[in-house]
Amino acid sequence: MNEKVIADTANSQQEELLSFKEFEKIKFTFTGIDKYIIMELKTSTPLEDLKFRFSSILRTDFFAKRLEYQVIKGFKEKVLSSQKSLLNQGIPSAFKVQGQGLLLNIQVKIIEEGA
Repeated sequence: MNEKVIADTANSQQEELLSFKEFEKIKFTFTGIDKYIIMELKTSTPLEDLKFRFSSILRTDFFAKRLEYQVIKGFKEKVLSSQKSLLNQGIPSAFKVQGQGLLLNIQVKIIEEGA
């Protein structure tokens, strides 16, 4: 798993990175519950801070659960740090969604951590 992240980091330095406005339209797809949210996200907000917002929108309890974020397009994927905002992730422009007014499609995995 770490090898893939290191390889993606090395590749992202060669590729052009996405530039973000203050707010961007992002689609979050939740793989464990087959739901999604499309929202205007302030790109300086750390992804970890979205957990409570997602909980109230989806009416799902995320207690003792960790959310893992990743962008996927085709066979490419990049795991995102939940402690960082989108501005600080260094996401290659290859992950940009074409059309629909969206910038990114972020998949969210719900991981049980135990109480």
